[in-house]
Amino acid sequence: MIRILESEKDRSLGFKLRTEVFVNEQNVPKELELDEKDNSEHTIHIGYFKDDKLIGVARLIDMDKDIIHIGRVAIDKNHRGEGIGYKLILGCEDIAKKVLNKDFTIELGAQLYAENFYKKLGYNRVNNNIYIEAGIEHIDMRKTITKLINYILENIMGKRN
Repeated sequence: MIRILESEKDRSLGFKLRTEVFVNEQNVPKELELDEKDNSEHTIHIGYFKDDKLIGVARLIDMDKDIIHIGRVAIDKNHRGEGIGYKLILGCEDIAKKVLNKDFTIELGAQLYAENFYKKLGYNRVNNNIYIEAGIEHIDMRKTITKLINYILENIMGKRN
């Protein structure tokens, strides 16, 4: 089940999972991992729960702008390879559609190794630049979501964007 992490307890569990994945597994400095965006009123934290256990997290930031960002996507190491990340990103998109109720663009800084994962979800590279963030190679990717395309896919073709 995918839902917004509204309670302090749920957000705390999300930060714990992010710390495990990014700080402990990938050696990202904790001061870079948890930042001011985590407490912004324009940020939505999202979790993927399996049997009431939080096993995936992501955040939507800049929800007050025309271009929003998905970031800090982390899946519990015991549940990788189960399609959780794919479902979590689609869940983030669904939540953004409901909250914004307009056409919008999602951008994200993907770890280079995850490029094909995001391509399968309809994201494309913004440019050919590869940059280092927290010691890890990243690329910028983007996807535009429009209400008309979603309506056609969901209601006429029986698919989702």
